[in-house]
Amino acid sequence: MPSAANTTPPGGLSWSRFRAICADVGSWTWGTVQGAFNEKASFSQIIVDAVIGMIPLVGDVTAVRDIVAVVIGLVDKPEKRESTWEWVLLIVLVVALIPVFGGVIKGVGRILIKVCKEAAALKGAARAAKLLEAANEIIAFLNRIGVKNAERWLLKLRFADHQAAVLERFAALMNTLYKVLGEVRNKAGAAMPSALLGRVDGLRSGLLHLKAKGNEMIPKAIKELDQYLREVQAYVRSGGEATSRRVLHEVATGKPVITRADEARLVEHGVLPTRSKRGWQQNFAPAKRPDKYEKFYRPEPGYPDLTKKVDKNGNLEAVAAYSGRMINRPLKQGEEIFRFFGPAGVTHGEKITSTNPGGVWWGLGPPPKSAQQWRERAAVLDEFNRDGYVVVGRVVGTNPPKAVVGTVAEQTGSKLSGQYLPGGATQAFFMLDEETSKGLKALGEEVIASGKARAWTDTLTGITFHIRPTGWKDANGVWGYARMPGPTSVQTARLGAREQATKKNREVLVTP
Repeated sequence: MPSAANTTPPGGLSWSRFRAICADVGSWTWGTVQGAFNEKASFSQIIVDAVIGMIPLVGDVTAVRDIVAVVIGLVDKPEKRESTWEWVLLIVLVVALIPVFGGVIKGVGRILIKVCKEAAALKGAARAAKLLEAANEIIAFLNRIGVKNAERWLLKLRFADHQAAVLERFAALMNTLYKVLGEVRNKAGAAMPSALLGRVDGLRSGLLHLKAKGNEMIPKAIKELDQYLREVQAYVRSGGEATSRRVLHEVATGKPVITRADEARLVEHGVLPTRSKRGWQQNFAPAKRPDKYEKFYRPEPGYPDLTKKVDKNGNLEAVAAYSGRMINRPLKQGEEIFRFFGPAGVTHGEKITSTNPGGVWWGLGPPPKSAQQWRERAAVLDEFNRDGYVVVGRVVGTNPPKAVVGTVAEQTGSKLSGQYLPGGATQAFFMLDEETSKGLKALGEEVIASGKARAWTDTLTGITFHIRPTGWKDANGVWGYARMPGPTSVQTARLGAREQATKKNREVLVTP
């Protein structure tokens, strides 16, 4: 290793710190043949110097050891490449390579990994306490590093928003390591021992496989990370124990939980939907078995009765479209609703019928900002709706519709196998007056024909409607697939006849 008198160590490090990093990286890299290089061509120094050069903030240079350790582990052990958690850790480290905000997001991610991995093995009050701990730790971290309005910043965070940047920096990292190893090989020449030569060639080959695998696993890992982030954000929103139940209660009933006693009863009655392994579990609702489904839903006079429609398996399909308790309540003054619809078309070779804006399944709150958000949180399978247009309504009258409100359950594709959507946001089922439905259908056809937005206030329901094209190019055949069906990966909208389709319960639309 050169002395401090001859040159300056990279990344603003002291020589003692730099030597320590090089020693660690060297041991991971060449294992039993460490020390085979002479000082002029220090293998570990070259690797550390190259990776440090990718990190935009001097304060984050220590992340290089963790990055190289995880990368080498994924190269050496193919089984690790199939572990979502291994990729979650790598993602959190890679965001440190993103300029400006990477270090902040990395800090949040490390806390999420630490606490939520522990929470995964817990249930009930113990799990709630662990997630609350994560929320408190993250807010404290953000305050400590000087993030203005830490809670607002955290509530807006979505790792998926940075997926493109993570993939780009991951590819750059793989290219850098591959290039550096090649330079090491070339510079050492005949002086390189055969054992080390084989190790270098093996690492370079492994990096190529890892780079290709990253395109598959990084999006999956980001979804997993965002799922835990959403749970922690629920605690931040309401600031207390079992806050995700509080949030659901407030959205569903329109009434806040005021006392701890109220909150305890809320937990006891099971308002919060049940988490499955990946999403939000469907309600178990066999027809003619109220002893099974009444803990989730009971029809009330004046409200839609969701016990009437039975699917081919003998289940109440509308009740199963929810996860957890379902609330009968009128829409509130000023409340916003939305619904997506569109013409017929073909997705991955499957013909999808048209939908219209005057159906019975709606979302509550502002409409989703992206096709991914709509598909995944609304759990709207490709086989049910091709999108293209959105109708957004705001309740302005005093006689709003009476709705069944609850949380969207996960959905798995049948006609288009391989698609899975986790659900988790809020949906409402309510009947529109026949004249209102016809008016929305006619207005929707105008928007489809002209491509221009339209507005209409319906005096019967007291709702002001706005209809417009979404402009999304990735709404169909993209989200929720482990493997894409058929020979193509994406099919864009192909418009067909504008016939009215029968509404199915799985065409649920929810808040972002």
